[in-house]
Amino acid sequence: MGKWRRYVVVLLVGLFIGVGYMFYSKEPETPMVEQFVATPEPEIEPSVPTEIVVYVTGAVEAPDMYTMPQGARVGDVLSLAVLTDEADPEQLNLAQLLVDGTKVSVPKKGETVVVPAAEEAGGGTNGVHVNSATKDELMTVPGIGPAKAEAILNHLKQHGPFKSYEEIGNVKGFGEKTLESMEGYLLVP
Repeated sequence: MGKWRRYVVVLLVGLFIGVGYMFYSKEPETPMVEQFVATPEPEIEPSVPTEIVVYVTGAVEAPDMYTMPQGARVGDVLSLAVLTDEADPEQLNLAQLLVDGTKVSVPKKGETVVVPAAEEAGGGTNGVHVNSATKDELMTVPGIGPAKAEAILNHLKQHGPFKSYEEIGNVKGFGEKTLESMEGYLLVP
């Protein structure tokens, strides 16, 4: 019987080693909860209008108010209003950025475009529309350097578009004399 006892002991030891090996070599279970990675929320910028409204009149088939995306140009809105055969678009700057609340009047052939006094003061140019201008465009205005252009752009981001020329005085660094010297160069609808 001693012989059978050795076999049983050897069998039990082998069984324990085999079971131990199975538990030891088993891959760990994946955790039920994945690691949580916190992602920062994106900064919320002040709301700046993404659409503008312009009034198109004159030698077009559909004179009306048009809602356009921010950054649209005169040529874009004229493609919607459809020019008539009598229209003379050569008198307009089709690449000019549209500004909310402005009027685009398409002249007929033979008519001359009447330039408002504010635009004549800008040296015969249309001036710079402050609400849609880039930093480089703002710096073309006499008296505006990089710092003042950046101040205007920051004010636009924080407070939205200017509604009147006098509101530009709320920008840091723009006093009465500065505003007087830039009148006609900076346009506000």
